[in-house]
Amino acid sequence: MTEPEYFLGKDEYLKEIAKTVHIPVLRKDFTIDEYQIYEAKLFGASAVLLICSLLDKKTLSKFLNLSNELKLDALVEAHDEEEVHIALECGAKIIGVNNRNLKNFTVDVRNSLKLRALVPKDVVFVSESGIKTREDTRQLAAYHVNAVLIGETLMRSPDKKTALDLLRP
Repeated sequence: MTEPEYFLGKDEYLKEIAKTVHIPVLRKDFTIDEYQIYEAKLFGASAVLLICSLLDKKTLSKFLNLSNELKLDALVEAHDEEEVHIALECGAKIIGVNNRNLKNFTVDVRNSLKLRALVPKDVVFVSESGIKTREDTRQLAAYHVNAVLIGETLMRSPDKKTALDLLRP
């Protein structure tokens, strides 16, 4: 997370992590300007987060094209059926469904289960937020969810390895 105001993130975190690990690194931020996509590449990210609710269709398409040109993957985040359709129309190859309701901040993993059927099998489907238990990951796997984005559950755990082991389906 590089967003400083709400999540206390820093660009330096991304730079450090990208230098340290040999796995894909996502720049998780509120991307609203193409400059941020260039920054992501410069800072060593392999992917950027594009949130449907923050971008109109034209801008989302433009940002997806720019990401492709820079050889960055784009995780396109959707919250509901309409946003999933927009992501697909714009050519998203990775769609993340956020299980957090942004109106009241409740979390329900069933949001991913409900929207999974809308996304073709050749598009990577990621379930985001609210994944706390092995049962959650098993249920998501049963619906052919390709990946999960887990933040809070791991960040709150004093033993990250054990927490991760407990989440494996």
